[in-house]
Amino acid sequence: MRTPLIEHETSVYSLRNFWIDDRARCPMEDVAMSTAKVPRLTGLKKVAGKPVELLVNGQDLGDDAMLIVRLTEEGFELSDVVNMLSTSEMYLREDMVKRITGRSVRTVQRLLKEGKSIRLDSQQSVVAYQYALVLEMATRAFGGLSQAEIWMQKSIPYLNGYVPLALTHHPLGFQMVEQYLCRVLYGGYP
Repeated sequence: MRTPLIEHETSVYSLRNFWIDDRARCPMEDVAMSTAKVPRLTGLKKVAGKPVELLVNGQDLGDDAMLIVRLTEEGFELSDVVNMLSTSEMYLREDMVKRITGRSVRTVQRLLKEGKSIRLDSQQSVVAYQYALVLEMATRAFGGLSQAEIWMQKSIPYLNGYVPLALTHHPLGFQMVEQYLCRVLYGGYP
């Protein structure tokens, strides 16, 4: 892309016109380049169940917050995290594996194929739990998984225009999303 010269700046030939003319000379600048495909987990069977249940491998959490603290300190099994991700087509499409584990899709596929028991560290486990809980709450709040997935990918005015899926990775962003969903669930928002 060329940079404009100052001597071209006149009332008749402004920078705006220069860029328009330059675009006419370089017609490929406006053509959108193909975006790289994000690798996705393929070949997974969709596992039936709620995301949090799958993540904690069926343990009854009840109202015991300390149990979830203990489970995240121990770290979730990678296979349980993949089962949780398989509940949502959006989670399989997005780069959720990388967001949660910090590893590429191919590395995770290789580790799963080896069959070794691999645990996430505590920070990764907390992030996995946050994503599972938000998906579960959004599914309840909006009446179905497809509506929840649509909501999680839209910018929300209450969240200052942020997308809930992007905010969920950060602990404070997760709190904001969780508060919003609680208000929707319990009638604070229409």
